[in-house]
Amino acid sequence: MVPSLRGLLLGERFERNLDLLAASVIFVGTFLAYALGLFTVDGGVVFLPVDATSVGLIVAAGIGYRRGSLLVAWGTLFAAYLAFHAEWAFLGLSSHSLTGKLAFLFDPVSLVIFTVASVFFGTTAFAVGYLVEIGVERIRDTRTES
Repeated sequence: MVPSLRGLLLGERFERNLDLLAASVIFVGTFLAYALGLFTVDGGVVFLPVDATSVGLIVAAGIGYRRGSLLVAWGTLFAAYLAFHAEWAFLGLSSHSLTGKLAFLFDPVSLVIFTVASVFFGTTAFAVGYLVEIGVERIRDTRTES
């Protein structure tokens, strides 16, 4: 069955609220992972941190596998990127004022980069998860028919 565009974007289940909670957990978890040194950045100019991207990709693929919401898949990646940026702003820029830290956090260029990357990587991971779920469903159907 081919889902509607609305169903694909918003999800067709009650679990939308749980998916939004997952995005919040991704934000807090990624922030803490960077703050505690579990995730590190090993370069000078960082556009997209590898650890945050990996976490977001895994969750977005899981959302696709469960046939959740594509918007939430994008949101989980964006939450991971924003958590990285928030950790950098509030814990990495200690010499700046609160206003300077907030200006860094909500820098329009960074937010656009994070949004574009979230849509691209989130759509890709969601599609992979969705296609894997379809494949698993077909394998189950062929086994039950035999």
